[in-house]
Amino acid sequence: MPSFTAEIEFEVYCGTCGEGLCNQSDTRASRGRSYPQVTVEVCPKCMKAKEDEIDSLKEEVGRLQTELWDIQNKDR
Repeated sequence: MPSFTAEIEFEVYCGTCGEGLCNQSDTRASRGRSYPQVTVEVCPKCMKAKEDEIDSLKEEVGRLQTELWDIQNKDR
């Protein structure tokens, strides 16, 4: 089947926060059919926000575990 090869320049942005991801993106041919494909690493800004949220939730879990332990051992 005849085909054309064309170079297309485009920008990549995070759909969550809007941060530019051009430096975290790459192009390649897909493994199965050799179609053009774009790969994008996780947005560093969103990943940091999620890590901060996880740390905050871990602190809250620890606080609640301590509170529960205090309640359970109050009458001992």
